[in-house]
Amino acid sequence: MGQVFKVSAHDDGRRVDKVIRKKWPDLPLAAVMRAFRKGLVKVDGRRVECSSRVAAGSAVAVPWDDAEAEARKPSFSGPGAPSPSIEIIYADNDVCLINKPWNLLSQPDRDGGESVISRTTATLGWKDPSFFPTPVHRLDRNTSGAMALALNGVALRVLHEAWRKGNVLKTYLALVVGEAPNELEIDSPLLKTGEDNIVGIDAARGRTALTRFRKVTGDSVVSLLQVELLTGRPHQARVHLASIGHPLVGDIKYGDRKVNAEWRLLGVHRPMLHSRSLEFRDLSAPLGHLSGKKFLALPPPDFMGILSSRGWRLYNRGV
Repeated sequence: MGQVFKVSAHDDGRRVDKVIRKKWPDLPLAAVMRAFRKGLVKVDGRRVECSSRVAAGSAVAVPWDDAEAEARKPSFSGPGAPSPSIEIIYADNDVCLINKPWNLLSQPDRDGGESVISRTTATLGWKDPSFFPTPVHRLDRNTSGAMALALNGVALRVLHEAWRKGNVLKTYLALVVGEAPNELEIDSPLLKTGEDNIVGIDAARGRTALTRFRKVTGDSVVSLLQVELLTGRPHQARVHLASIGHPLVGDIKYGDRKVNAEWRLLGVHRPMLHSRSLEFRDLSAPLGHLSGKKFLALPPPDFMGILSSRGWRLYNRGV
């Protein structure tokens, strides 16, 4: 009973309990901790604490088998034809930046479900079964634009750290209803309530949220905003913009029903929010070569169509 496995380069420097739980995600936490207390988990033949860190190539002995390992491996393609491709903005051995289309989940909601992961895996011709392209952040299903995926465990940890420290600047383009002010900062706390995935402003119980924007151009009907999210709360841009009377065009959850019905007749079927750019400020190795780099994602046809219909140019004023 039991087995020994080698620590992959993706898990170099991680806590041994995290590595084990990644390998056996369905194993109860109590069982993992019990194995450590009884000295049944060993690294290179020596008993270790759950907080011990492991190096690539180390041999980890555990007291359980993994007969269902193959059954639990991620499956990113459904039966039949392979997944469609996705637009790659940039890729190297550590990171891949893609232009996410709208109406696509960041992660699959079921085994074999279509998602950013499945399309990126197919586009890159991914062959490594020990690690799959992993989103570092997420975009809502109907939000399009720039998105970062890590291609190995070390890059994933570096990018997560960069996000936590605010070393990644995320800029969005938003088409909102009405003539918005030239610039504004919104800091209303946000709280997710109920089972309908609704987010609202709650000064007493909400989490800190900060949104800044400047108006690129606009008229009395619609405005194009360049939006910076300094926090990453669910539906942050949608709720904050709606709270000042300028909801996203096409946002049926937080916008105006009558106005959205008119836009629907013009071919708008989702909230007009696009992740325009990702800018990396100061990244640790092995991603230091990306420090100071900014990557842009072109908006999809539905977004560009509105701009064209009003005679607006995307590249005005450095957008």
